[in-house]
Amino acid sequence: MQKGFALITKLLAKIYGNFSREELVRTLLLGAAFAIIIGTYWTLRPLKDALFKAIVIGDGLHTDASYLAWAKIISVCVLVPLVIFYSHLVDKFKRQSLFYLIGGFAICGLLVFSLLFSHQILGLHNKVAHPGRLLGWFWYVFVEAYGSLLIALFWAYAADVVDAQTAKKAFPLIVMVGQLGGIIGPQATDLPAIMEFDTCAPLVAGCAFTTLAVLIIIRLFASRLSRHPMPDAAETATFSKTGAREKTGFVEGLRLLFTQRYLLGIFLVVAFYEIIVTIFDFNFKRLVFQSTIGDKATAEVLGDFGTAVNLVSFLCLVFGIGNVQRRLGMKVALCAMPFIIGSMVVGFKLAPSLAVLFWIMVAGKALNYALNSPSLKQLYIPTSPTAKYKTQAWIEMFGARGAKAGGSLVNTLLKVFQTRAGSVAAGFAMYVTFASIFSGVLLVGWFFVALYLAREYDRRVNVRPENDLKKQNV
Repeated sequence: MQKGFALITKLLAKIYGNFSREELVRTLLLGAAFAIIIGTYWTLRPLKDALFKAIVIGDGLHTDASYLAWAKIISVCVLVPLVIFYSHLVDKFKRQSLFYLIGGFAICGLLVFSLLFSHQILGLHNKVAHPGRLLGWFWYVFVEAYGSLLIALFWAYAADVVDAQTAKKAFPLIVMVGQLGGIIGPQATDLPAIMEFDTCAPLVAGCAFTTLAVLIIIRLFASRLSRHPMPDAAETATFSKTGAREKTGFVEGLRLLFTQRYLLGIFLVVAFYEIIVTIFDFNFKRLVFQSTIGDKATAEVLGDFGTAVNLVSFLCLVFGIGNVQRRLGMKVALCAMPFIIGSMVVGFKLAPSLAVLFWIMVAGKALNYALNSPSLKQLYIPTSPTAKYKTQAWIEMFGARGAKAGGSLVNTLLKVFQTRAGSVAAGFAMYVTFASIFSGVLLVGWFFVALYLAREYDRRVNVRPENDLKKQNV
């Protein structure tokens, strides 16, 4: 057993850095929880689009994919009260208790949707798609909220219990383990066809049980944390004697976002990425919708896409791309992404086909998970608990989804351009040109904001004392 542990730590040391036994166990527990969250979410993502198409849009070469853009916009409106509710829960409950409560809501929601999808009239047995069937819209918003809430909560929790030095090696490893879930999870979309289910409803119910597994792992992690506290956990958290967070009000996170340039910079980087990728995503799914018939076929194609994204991301992390920040610094890690995404914008402009968009989306998503996301999560470490939980919640849930809504507004122009041009092909060419120029402007702003964030992060971590952070509540 000791030899096996020594071999694992030696192998990981070459890629991520040296881990003590307790650090490795904790990191792997967090990684396992993240893997199940990501695996479940990447199972729900293809189902989100496939079932929305089956219920709201329908099949055919001339399906109106603009409903997909409007679904993203509506989801933002729903997420505003959801963020307020989440912020209220942060004031009321212990950090791990948030997982139990929010996870419980998610489990109940998945089971209810599974029953509704199995209904002969309301559900998937009804093959007449129509925009007035509200079940499809509710389902789309629910999955968007699931991904926003649980993933943001996980990283807020991780940033709260892992110190800055440990995070440099632990966060890339957590993301790498998480990609295993992302590789396996989307392949579950093949199960309805393999098991000869009539619909994908049983798979939705299965996601409820994987969500339950996350809560069990968090409970195991919390038990180890109570026996062997993290060095900085007691210093960086602001809990009352009862273990609940001190109340700061739900608007405090939003106030910090718009009054502190550092936090606003994080929001802008997230927003720039989401707006551009949403433009790619819409066009990719529009072409997938046109080439598939039925909810199971659409889910299978999008599931294969999800596996490809997470497989590439996993390989990037295995070969050390997640260590760019640790070895080359935060500046290189953050400033590389605008150039990478910029090359994809050029590819989209030159050849906006299904094959090109497939690999653009795979590369963009994979590199975001492997390189950009771990670096962004580390930016929250030299901030207050209010920023970690509440401001990050606003950024991840409302800010990121709001940016997707902004990208979706650009996508609604496709129909406008086609109408004005009097031709589908000419209108699409005009839309691609406009989207490419718009994305290029955002990329320039992204680079300079990333440069500022990297310099500010280095200053805070290396110079500013921990006590100063608490005084400023930033």
